[in-house]
Amino acid sequence: MAVTRKYGLVDGRVKVQIEDLLGTNPTGGWVYQAPGVGNRNAEGAHYYYKSQTAEGSLKTVPAEGRFSFSLDIKEAGTYSILLRAARDTNNPGDARNDIWIRVDGDTQSAMPEGTPTLTSGGEGFVKLKGAQTSWVNAHQFSTHTSGDKNPASTVVFGVGEHTITFAPRSIGYHIDSVQVIQTSRFEPGPAPEPEQPEPVTETISVAVRAGSDDFESQKAGPSQVLELGKIGGVAQSVGLRFQGIGLDGDADIKAAYFVFEATATSSGTARLAIEVQDATRPGTYSALKGPDARAYLDDEVIWNATAWQKGETYRSADISSLIEAVIADNGIDTLNALAFRVTGSGQRAAMAWEGAGAAPELVIEYV
Repeated sequence: MAVTRKYGLVDGRVKVQIEDLLGTNPTGGWVYQAPGVGNRNAEGAHYYYKSQTAEGSLKTVPAEGRFSFSLDIKEAGTYSILLRAARDTNNPGDARNDIWIRVDGDTQSAMPEGTPTLTSGGEGFVKLKGAQTSWVNAHQFSTHTSGDKNPASTVVFGVGEHTITFAPRSIGYHIDSVQVIQTSRFEPGPAPEPEQPEPVTETISVAVRAGSDDFESQKAGPSQVLELGKIGGVAQSVGLRFQGIGLDGDADIKAAYFVFEATATSSGTARLAIEVQDATRPGTYSALKGPDARAYLDDEVIWNATAWQKGETYRSADISSLIEAVIADNGIDTLNALAFRVTGSGQRAAMAWEGAGAAPELVIEYV
C-alpha cells in the first residue's frame, strides 16, 4: 500500500527514496527488488512489470500503482523534478522510457509561462521521460505536438504545500528515487498596503438660533420671511449667522450648503451670490452691524436657484470652498461660528427664524 509522506527541503533540495513511499511489498504492478537483486545497483529500486495493454497505461493513467508525496515549500520559485530511473532495453517494442506524473492537481498549470502543451494522460498527469538502460535522472516532460521541444521537468511552486504523484506507464521501467531541487527563487514584491476602511462621512447641521442671526438690509426689524435677491425690485443683502458648528479645522469637507424652506412659489430667474465673513467668531446682526458693514473674503459662490414651490425645502449651491477658505485664512483648530452674506438678482422667499416653519440651516458633510 502506497503511503503519502511530507518532506521539507534542506538547502533547496530533497531526495525521496521510492521504497519509503511504496514499501517493500507494493501493489498495483510494482515489484520491489532489494539491493543486489537484479536492481542495477540501485538502493531498493522498484520495477513495474504488468502488461501495458492490459493496464491501458500507454494512453491513459491507470487507477492502480499510483504513489505520491508532498512538499513543504518555504520559498516561491522554480523547482526541478529528477526521477532516478532505468529501463530494461532500448527496444521500443518491449520497453518505454517514461512514467506518468502529476504536480498538484494539474502539471500543465504548474509549468512556467510559455510552456507548450504537454502529453496528457488525463486527470492532470503528463509524461516524464528520459530513462536509459543505465541509471539516469529522467528530467523532461513530453510535449503533445510533434516538433515542440520537450521542456525540462521544472515547475513553479508558490509558498505552501505541494503534491507530486506518479503513476506507471512503461513495462520494464525501474525507479529508485526522486529529487526536487530549487533552481530559482522569486523575489518577494512589496507587501500590499493594508486595506483601509472607507472613511465614514459625518454631517453637521446647525440652524439659525435667533431672530438677529438672519438679517435683511432693507427691513427695519425682524421678519418671518427672508427675501433673497431683491425685495420690491430693490436689491438687498441677507445675513445668515450660524453658531455651535464645532467642526475640526483638519476635517475634509465633502460638501456644504444652506437649506431653506420656501414660503412662496417662485419660477423666475434668481442669480444669487454667497460670500463668507472673514471671521471665526462673527457677532450677531444689528442696524449698525448689518451684513454690509462687515469684511468678507474675496471668494464667492454663485447660486442659480431653481424654481421654488411653497412649503418645499431647497439646497443652495455648494459653499464648502468658502468654509475651507475661512479655516485656511484664520488657522483655527475648531470652527464654531460662521456668517454669510447673500446678494443678487431675482427673488426667492425663504422661512426666517421668526416664521412658523424651519429656520435656515447650514449643513456640512465631512470625513
